[in-house]
Amino acid sequence: MSHVICDKERCTGCLACVVACLEEHHAALGDAPLSPRIHEKRTSPRTGMVCYTTRSCLHCADAPCLSACPAGALVRDELGFVLPVRENCVGCRRCAQACPHGVPRFDGEGKLVKCDGCADRVARGLEPACVRVCAAGALRLSD
Repeated sequence: MSHVICDKERCTGCLACVVACLEEHHAALGDAPLSPRIHEKRTSPRTGMVCYTTRSCLHCADAPCLSACPAGALVRDELGFVLPVRENCVGCRRCAQACPHGVPRFDGEGKLVKCDGCADRVARGLEPACVRVCAAGALRLSD
């Protein structure tokens, strides 16, 4: 399945990918958007400095989140991306309980927020927003 992967050795922690993700999805996320990209603080083993790194949904082939959702708030598209369907989310959080990677999160309205791989951009032959802005080349779309 296609998903965005992060080479943590190349990641500088600039969070430009998080900003690009927010800009790409802002309208769909409402007034108080939560980025679908997850950013985590870490200590660089090389320098000892505290920095950030990002990760996102792996769009798993078996996708336990997809089968756990009783409301149809997650669907798989023809490219293999597991897409959130915000209007169907009832906030039960079963997807979060089922995901072994801790990806599904919930905004202030209790609605699911997760990476959609910028599936609409990818379908048009474009890179996901986060990959497009990664100056370090740490992010790439993988199959």
